[in-house]
Amino acid sequence: MMKFTTEVNAKKETGLSYLGNINSSAKMLKNKKVSKQYTYILYLSPANTSGYNVCSHSTPECRKGCLSESGRSGMEVTAGKSIIHDARIKKTKLFFEEQEYFMAWMIAEMKRFQAKAKKDGYYFSARLNGTSDIDWAKVLYNGKNIFEIFPDVQFYDYTKNPARFYHKPENYHLTLSYTGRNWNVCEVILQAGFNVAMVFNVKKETELPVLYKGIPVINGDLTDYRISDANGIIVGLKFKHIANKEAEKEIRKSVFVIQPDDSECTYVNVPDKERIVA
Repeated sequence: MMKFTTEVNAKKETGLSYLGNINSSAKMLKNKKVSKQYTYILYLSPANTSGYNVCSHSTPECRKGCLSESGRSGMEVTAGKSIIHDARIKKTKLFFEEQEYFMAWMIAEMKRFQAKAKKDGYYFSARLNGTSDIDWAKVLYNGKNIFEIFPDVQFYDYTKNPARFYHKPENYHLTLSYTGRNWNVCEVILQAGFNVAMVFNVKKETELPVLYKGIPVINGDLTDYRISDANGIIVGLKFKHIANKEAEKEIRKSVFVIQPDDSECTYVNVPDKERIVA
């Protein structure tokens, strides 16, 4: 059994540079610029790619088109490298096999970044399911979950598991992900005042419809920080490229992605800044 002491020692003991980070991607930099947030984000190895399943409600489409192969990770895959991929597998195994150690390290990182955010004049938030769908309310460290350990931090995530919306911590904001097969669940979630994220096959965010099935659609790519969104709306996301081009072609045309000519899409020539529902 491993025992956490310091971040420096943890890096030496595991060979990992870090567990989570802030301002580490274009998406998180938007949080900094648009929402004044330093968002701590944790990327694990998705679905069961590590040997442990971190996405209980994953679908064939999301597994094949997972954004774990986008951004820097995607560039590595294209270059025939696997440094980020291997690190995510190692982190995921550490979470399941040495969970107390993992949690102690993650808490230390979060405290350090929270202090940095305050020093730099930014708010601090956390998204622990960057490429996973773990129910963090059930993960305990010294008898408390992460939301109780950081009661003053705003957490948020996307999830495909509707059960997680019930009895969720007050400082945890969730957005349901549309799968192409769960619209009946999406309707229930929307009627309850929560939001649904949907992927649209558009080249520019400004090409998103203003309504889908009569429900307002906002530009979810302006910032990843979902806390300020209005209630009961659709968070429209532009389809993102992945490294596997054959898979990308298949997923782009699948039920997971809404096509521009979908009869449920309503388009109005409204300036993008006026379409932001907040």
